Amino acid sequence: MLRRLPITAALLLIGHSALADPVAKKEQVTLQLKNGDTLKGVLVPEETTETITTLLHPVLGRLRIPATALILKPPTKPWTLSVSGGVSGNNSDDDLSAGGTFQLDTSYSQGADRVALKGRATYEVSRDQGESKATTDTNEGDGELRYTRRLGNRLNAYATTTFNYDTLNTIGTDVFVGSVGLGYDLIKNKTTTLNVSLGPSIQQIWGGRGCDADPVCGQAFAASTARAQLEWKPSALGSITVTNSYTGAYVNGISVNNTFSVALKIFPMGNQRLFTSLNGQTIYNELQSPKINNSVSMQLGVKLD
Repeated sequence: MLRRLPITAALLLIGHSALADPVAKKEQVTLQLKNGDTLKGVLVPEETTETITTLLHPVLGRLRIPATALILKPPTKPWTLSVSGGVSGNNSDDDLSAGGTFQLDTSYSQGADRVALKGRATYEVSRDQGESKATTDTNEGDGELRYTRRLGNRLNAYATTTFNYDTLNTIGTDVFVGSVGLGYDLIKNKTTTLNVSLGPSIQQIWGGRGCDADPVCGQAFAASTARAQLEWKPSALGSITVTNSYTGAYVNGISVNNTFSVALKIFPMGNQRLFTSLNGQTIYNELQSPKINNSVSMQLGVKLD
């Protein structure tokens, strides 16, 4: 009889482990109740319906919680869309100037995949006293299409194309950069994301009245692209995005193409809908003429997602 006790105990332990393992592998969840309480435990999906959530609590055991008692998180929308714009005008002593800027930012997320599209355009004209025709002072813009696939909690792969134009440039009115590579989230929490990425790329510039005489303009070159982007959302009233994108083309040694941009958004109503934005951008490209382009704009916008 005594010899059977160890065997029986071992069988009971094996049986208990076999029953416990499936539960241990299930996902731990946190439920918020409308009365302010919080429950943490293991969700039992086979016993959970639209009206009842079954939870295995480490102290209270099996709980059946009605949906009416829970604070349900709204489902994440796959689409995001925001548009913004601004206009300016001045008339002094028959000197006329006017301009406008428009910006679009949209994205679609599904599972581990995300596609983002951004675009910006600025146009300004002026007419001095005594002149019969207006002249174009600014006609520029840029766009970016970026695909990202999440490979882990922080690691991701990307493919991106960017296009920048400035019709007033003497050499290089248009610039195209295509790149693929890997990215990593150095910081990732509810309020802050800092992502860095690196990969091979290709760059081409063309256009401008001096392009034909330039030995580089109109050609495509192998390059490498690195990008760092910081997104900080300290509260529902505002957010700031800082992005620096560096591309080094393998021509004349390494020719630099660097774009630094800052976008500050303020949501005065705190509802993440209507906003005012202050945007600044500096472009330095050694293959263009002129090499430096600075722009600043203040816009009103709305999030439509």
